[in-house]
Amino acid sequence: MNGGAWLRCGGEKVDVLLRDLDVVEHWTRRAEDGEFDRDALLGYLAGIPTYSLTAELASCRTLHGVIPGAPFPPKLIDAAPLRWRFCRSLSLDYARMHARRGNLAGTTGQAAAAVMEEAHAIVCERSQWVCNEKRLVETAGLGRLHALFAQVPTESASLVQWVDRVADQLGVPRDEITPWK
Repeated sequence: MNGGAWLRCGGEKVDVLLRDLDVVEHWTRRAEDGEFDRDALLGYLAGIPTYSLTAELASCRTLHGVIPGAPFPPKLIDAAPLRWRFCRSLSLDYARMHARRGNLAGTTGQAAAAVMEEAHAIVCERSQWVCNEKRLVETAGLGRLHALFAQVPTESASLVQWVDRVADQLGVPRDEITPWK
């Protein structure tokens, strides 16, 4: 962001973001090449993908001038799900490591990141722009996983089994469950 504000217009909350259009165009070109980075941004479990700038461009309301459309790039459809699923599998592996140690916060945090990463993969496969994680789980059709997070066990062995249930609900193939063993 290059600036902005949280405003109230009547009874509505409005989040105004100012972007450097040169930066948006740079990341849009990278997305067109199937490339992106993940930035660690407060409030994001999986990190914010740099193609989110293109998603904003695709969904924005232009106030002045002309801004070209931003269709979902075919190369991003090919590349992003693979990358997000690599991250998802790694997050699940870390969740299991935390579970074996009885670290409840680490386990649930990594499992939650895995859910977000799979959700990103799904929406990319659908060529569907999303601008943030606020409704990402539901948009991806993974809302059923919320129930698992309401039933997190505290004992280490049960916690490892819980991570495996999360992986099963995400549809993770068994050969990807522990890619580092």
